[in-house]
Amino acid sequence: MDKAFGWLGEIFQTLMKLFPWLVIVPATHEGVAFVWGRHVRKWGPGLHWYWPVATQFKLIAVVRQTQLIQTKVVMTKDLKTVMVGALVTYYIDDVVQALAYVADLPSDVMERSQGAIYDAIGKYTMEEIQSDRSAFREILTERAGQELNGYGVQLLEVKLTEFAPTRALAINAHGALGQYALWTGF
Repeated sequence: MDKAFGWLGEIFQTLMKLFPWLVIVPATHEGVAFVWGRHVRKWGPGLHWYWPVATQFKLIAVVRQTQLIQTKVVMTKDLKTVMVGALVTYYIDDVVQALAYVADLPSDVMERSQGAIYDAIGKYTMEEIQSDRSAFREILTERAGQELNGYGVQLLEVKLTEFAPTRALAINAHGALGQYALWTGF
């Protein structure tokens, strides 16, 4: 009996795809519609009718957003190891670029910003970074903005959330005793 109702439900859902549907895009979002799988149409805030049998859509928040950059150990120009964490603030200025040409925008923002931040820190000494933190923040923002050019985002600010000297210790022990692997805890 459940199979019969499931079958009827699938038929009903398929028939419903033949009729136009309404989508409400809120003021904080924009979207793109993929018509026949290959034509990209930008959707701004408001009401949009679409035909489900021939159209798929994606919505994304375009307002101010932040992405936390994971803390890592990096070496400065004067060969000092530091722990660095950052916060990237951005908004989406081109929804077509952000949704139609980038698979996972938050992940890409994080990875490209992280690379730019670590690259910038490697070009300055610890003293240069600490002497003028606001000037260094501008350098980070500019460098990360260059990396994200063409991704449909506009960087507002990149600021360090963590910046402290540290000692890097790497232990690489792969040992085994009989059938038991030794674990160092690191």
